[in-house]
Amino acid sequence: MMNVDEKVKQSSRLVWVWFVLTLSVGVGSLLLFMRNAATSIPTSWGFDGGMREGAVNWINAFQQSVLSPTLIGFLGALILTRRPGHRIGWLMLALGLLSAVMTLTGEWAIYGYYTVQTNLFGAALAAWVANWIWIIQFTILILTAAIFPNGRFISHRWAGAAAVSLALFAVPLLLGAVVETPMSSSFQIPNPFVATHSTAFYDFVFTVGVSFMPTSVLVVLTAAIVRFRTSDGHERQQMKWLMFGVVMMAFLTLVGLGLYFGWNISFGGIMVNTSILGPALGIGVALLRHRLYDVDLVIRRTLQYSLLTGLLALVYFGGVVTLQAGFRAMTGQTNSPLTTVLSTLAIAALFTPIRRRVQNFIDRRFYRKKYNAEQALAQFAAVARDEVDMDRLTDAMLRVVQESVQPEKVSLWLIQEKLSEKREA
Repeated sequence: MMNVDEKVKQSSRLVWVWFVLTLSVGVGSLLLFMRNAATSIPTSWGFDGGMREGAVNWINAFQQSVLSPTLIGFLGALILTRRPGHRIGWLMLALGLLSAVMTLTGEWAIYGYYTVQTNLFGAALAAWVANWIWIIQFTILILTAAIFPNGRFISHRWAGAAAVSLALFAVPLLLGAVVETPMSSSFQIPNPFVATHSTAFYDFVFTVGVSFMPTSVLVVLTAAIVRFRTSDGHERQQMKWLMFGVVMMAFLTLVGLGLYFGWNISFGGIMVNTSILGPALGIGVALLRHRLYDVDLVIRRTLQYSLLTGLLALVYFGGVVTLQAGFRAMTGQTNSPLTTVLSTLAIAALFTPIRRRVQNFIDRRFYRKKYNAEQALAQFAAVARDEVDMDRLTDAMLRVVQESVQPEKVSLWLIQEKLSEKREA
């Protein structure tokens, strides 16, 4: 029989073999994309059709085939190396491999059905797998967030609620995806197992699955908020990292969709595809870092500089538009480089005062305790410079401790040393 150390070593080897497999599958799918980039393909879910030779398509291919799968798999492997048997680690390892397989099956289907046009062996089967594997991937992602950070649900009730919502989302969509033909998520390739499908049945299961997709996300998000409110200490800091990752995912998704559909900017699609890395990085940092108390600083700095960037961009573009209108009225020129120069100088001059005001606003609105503590310390420093009365200085010090730390009881001991003069005879 193997002892505990041998089992741990064997499990660690399995973990890293799994990661190498994920990396190999991702690199293989990227090589297939290089072969398929010049192939014109029909419209599929999230793709308008045509060739994929542009820079945006290359970035998307690298992100979907190599970057996201290997990064998620690497974080899962690190978690399992440091914490053998941790469920979050195994789920992330599975999520990374599924992401790579999803890209590989899609590219193999394109290669066999459109690039070489010979209906290559396994191309139809790969397309069929690619049509439904994303549902499994999304379900694992939601499940990972539901049991974070200790690998268990909050209670049996929350486990039941998550299981029911995920089942109502995943099962109907899986039923629709396995019988759909032609397959909408696999470039309109015919289903190798089903010649025709019932339109009424497909519309019903698709409507049910899509309707419960946001419900499952809402249930898991509510469970995470409840866990955060009832947790303390180290687990509370871990939940902050998860929340930070989720907020980053939501921000990238919303901005990316706005850029893609609102202004027809292809970079928005990259932002949406990359958004999955937000929760993955948050989970990885939360489980791999020993001390997590700097998460408040990260969130605080993110809020500050996001708002600062938005305000400076507004000032810059507003200044350019206003100055151009003024120059056009005075000189008749439609475009003057002086407007850009003046707007840049205005940004440089306003950066520091705007940053200070934004920082004070963020601290007052979201970090009130920290803001009060900083104000109390600043007031005490002013009193200590000018005050010579020991009683008043003592009262000021006790007031600072009470306002910043808020202890149940405060005591101050002052030790008075008697100085004696050494006299020589």
